[in-house]
Amino acid sequence: MSRDARGSDDEDDFSKPWLFDLNSRKPDKTIDIGGHGLSLSLDALGRSIKHDRPGFGLDLGIYAHLVSIRIVETNVALYHLTLGNNVSLLVSVTVAPDGSFMQCARIRNGSAERINQSFNFGLDLSLNRASYGQLTEGGPIPLPASRNILDKIDPTTARVSNPNLNAQCVTRLDINGQPLELHSLQEQEIFGAPLCASVKGRVCIPPGESATFCASFRLLPDTESHNYILPFPQTISNHVRRNSKSRWKDDNLLTTYILRRNVEYILGNCILPVWQIRLLLETYSNVQDLVQPSFVGDVKEKVRSTVRGHLNWVFTRAKRPHGFWHRSYLANGEPKDRSIFQLDQQCYPLLELCDFLNCFIQEIDFVRSLLNSEAVEHILAVLASKQDPDTQLWPTDETPGDDAVVYPHHFSSHVLLWSTFTRLHQLHVRLGQTSTNQAQWLSKIAEQVKARTTQAFTARHPSYGVLFAYLTDGYGKFTFYHDANDVPTAFAKEWAFVSSPDEISIWESTMKFGLSSANETGYCNESPYGGLGSVHSPGAWTLGYFQELFYAASSNNVLTMQSTWKKITVAMQWDGTFPEAVNPRTAQCTSKAWFSWPGAMIGALLIRMKKNGQEKVLLE
Repeated sequence: MSRDARGSDDEDDFSKPWLFDLNSRKPDKTIDIGGHGLSLSLDALGRSIKHDRPGFGLDLGIYAHLVSIRIVETNVALYHLTLGNNVSLLVSVTVAPDGSFMQCARIRNGSAERINQSFNFGLDLSLNRASYGQLTEGGPIPLPASRNILDKIDPTTARVSNPNLNAQCVTRLDINGQPLELHSLQEQEIFGAPLCASVKGRVCIPPGESATFCASFRLLPDTESHNYILPFPQTISNHVRRNSKSRWKDDNLLTTYILRRNVEYILGNCILPVWQIRLLLETYSNVQDLVQPSFVGDVKEKVRSTVRGHLNWVFTRAKRPHGFWHRSYLANGEPKDRSIFQLDQQCYPLLELCDFLNCFIQEIDFVRSLLNSEAVEHILAVLASKQDPDTQLWPTDETPGDDAVVYPHHFSSHVLLWSTFTRLHQLHVRLGQTSTNQAQWLSKIAEQVKARTTQAFTARHPSYGVLFAYLTDGYGKFTFYHDANDVPTAFAKEWAFVSSPDEISIWESTMKFGLSSANETGYCNESPYGGLGSVHSPGAWTLGYFQELFYAASSNNVLTMQSTWKKITVAMQWDGTFPEAVNPRTAQCTSKAWFSWPGAMIGALLIRMKKNGQEKVLLE
């Protein structure tokens, strides 16, 4: 969505809410907020929906075609609806620290007539485990049997439970600060379908006065009875006051908007994999320059606890029945797919551990415990055993894009492997563990990986001269290709994998080939928004746009930076995030609207460009 599609009077001020005329244009993805293990996706009126109509929660039966929307922070979204006759509606949706969430609305009657406002407190709810989007061959994972039981804890509090899932949702509706008694709500039990239950009513709003409605919900991982009270909802006015406070410096800029929203999306809605941590740690390292002083402490603690929790999960909870880390997992640590060995997946957690200590030296004991854990010992043993004794290269079953390989050895995964061994050895040195067998092995093997990789993958392309091949069998057969998922190749110079003039020249030729139509199966050559993509799914990939911008910025190519930035801004979704792939003619999403990897990479690059002055090139 381009900046001129914001619908606001302040087209270039991204600190302002987005304005939508729902008769002609709706948000191109849901309004996503979250926190504390809970993620919410809402429609343009602040509702949860079911088949394009209100589902469970509060519904006032009001349709306004003009609505402004602002995601205030990770866990708060604000909506302002313009109604006729001097009547306004303000809606806020909030995820609270205890895991509850609240859907609140305030109607102000500025007319000369009283309003009899109807409301519907819907409980068309079904408690289920996440279905897990199926993009790989593992197939659907059966859900626990659907059994939804509705009962009342007390006259004002309802509960929906599913004993097969061992979960419940407790809920209450407050009107003008008073809990609504649920006399008309009938207890029921439904198998295989959502509940069909609601409480309806009307509230009289005299001229010049307001009415507030707040539906509160709390999910719990059991079906036991609890003696507690749902938190009293914060008032709408509190959210308005919070909304007026700018959290990020230069938050009127599009660059800041993209950075802010991708940090918030990762913190609020994601279980962290791979590259997303890079953006969080870059934000932490530069937080004084990015965030207003009164919010610095909050951002730093959120980043620390989030990344620490991720590392703890990966090293202590994620199961490795075949010794190595799998490419995808369920939340409980069970591998989702079969025993496919992806070389790159063995590297990322180890690199994350090194990066974490760079930011959080106070966590040295935590990092030491993970470095000396069984997990690291087992992963390194697996990697040692996987090295092919004849070619001295490492095979992989799949590329980073989850695609099968024609030849077993993959270039960007070897770049990543070298960086992992190098950084892990440096971590041992930093912790004073240089005499261990592991540290000594890492030092030697890193040198071998670089020497053998540069030798084995160097090949002559018919048109582009000498390149680093995409795949090789190690005996002289090659595949020439470059993929949006091959981010380590783009970083080969920055990481010093290539350092001599000849190596740098080969890398530059490789990148130029990959970002051109000569890369026939990897580059989408259609206009005006073509770019690097992947055989994994058609179209230009926003991760490919990142590589193009990164490479242009590294050589200070102003024209390419500006043309690529244009593609990035048009492909950006309304909330500052990016899909996996886009139509090269329209830049509209064609694959995965909810995909945080490209936004994380673009956001981290924007931090660098803010620091080195290249940001102004993008904004000219």
